Amino acid sequence: MNTRSYAIAGRSLPPAQALEVDETVMRYIKKRKPEQFERIKRNHVELEERKRHVTFSSLTGENIHAQLAREEFITLYQKTATGLQTREYDSHPKMMDRLSAEFPDLLIDTSRDKLMLTGSFISLERFETFLSDEGSSRNQVLNTARHYGTHDIQPVIQKNTTVEAKQETCPICLDTIRKGDCEVLPKCKHCFCKGCLKSAFQLKPICPVCGEMYGSLTGTQPKGGTMNVSRDNSSLPGYERYGTIIINYHIPNGIQQDEHPNPGRSYQGAARTAYLPDSSEGRKVLKLLERAFDQRLTFTIGHSSTTGRNNVVTWNDIHHKTSRTGGPTNYGYPDPEYLKRVQDELKAKGIY
Repeated sequence: MNTRSYAIAGRSLPPAQALEVDETVMRYIKKRKPEQFERIKRNHVELEERKRHVTFSSLTGENIHAQLAREEFITLYQKTATGLQTREYDSHPKMMDRLSAEFPDLLIDTSRDKLMLTGSFISLERFETFLSDEGSSRNQVLNTARHYGTHDIQPVIQKNTTVEAKQETCPICLDTIRKGDCEVLPKCKHCFCKGCLKSAFQLKPICPVCGEMYGSLTGTQPKGGTMNVSRDNSSLPGYERYGTIIINYHIPNGIQQDEHPNPGRSYQGAARTAYLPDSSEGRKVLKLLERAFDQRLTFTIGHSSTTGRNNVVTWNDIHHKTSRTGGPTNYGYPDPEYLKRVQDELKAKGIY
């Protein structure tokens, strides 16, 4: 039974499981979405963050409230993390006051003698337009969205008349779109400057306004890896009626290519094992994970938050269960919402 049916039946719920979170995403939520974050705490629920995990507890002893708060937090966290990017620039102390005033959606960090900005693609592109207008030099380096390429991007519709064009303002650069320079996305009908849309699609083939997908994402997972699937009869906690699907990933060592953070340098490969219940929904998730692997979205090359090392193969925001047991805090089962969450993560990458 799901959470709501437990409450109707009057049965007690277990305590809400803790969730692993990314520090940058959490900092953005607390600084830029405080009202939504605080709203989750209604019904006397306490959220506590420690060691990259968030715990949920009810001050009244009603676990149903903590469980519902956990579900609401997952929704807020995933919506925030999906479109978030971080870019690094040379620091410009003289413009900090204007930056805070004109770009309230950006999270600003100057703690590393660099200007680190975290926000949506549109907000970051507006900032770069601001830099260009100010005549400032810029030094953009790595950001998560850079890791995506495009494939089979759908054609756009061009507006040719002055009347049509002058009525449109590009959501990215905020300038009036010039005659013959307006491109309209066919499904959502949002309009952009050709150059702005091209830059956006080079990062990720989605509409920068509404997130509508155009084409398939292709990631920067190193080529030459393998994904082998096997099964056994043992069950996972929470799925006692089913056997277990075992996924073995292997990405060998290699040399970074142009789409990677440090082209020409070597990287350390990885071997990972993941588990799914051999249920109908588990088999559905397996097919989606196979598509993600084929589109080179499962892994990337970067910094390992576990070991602290750079130039290593790491997971790429599609969460896997790498342990049979231990619950969410130990990347294992039981975790009744996991199959739904991972499908949401895959859907954000156009796989569903």
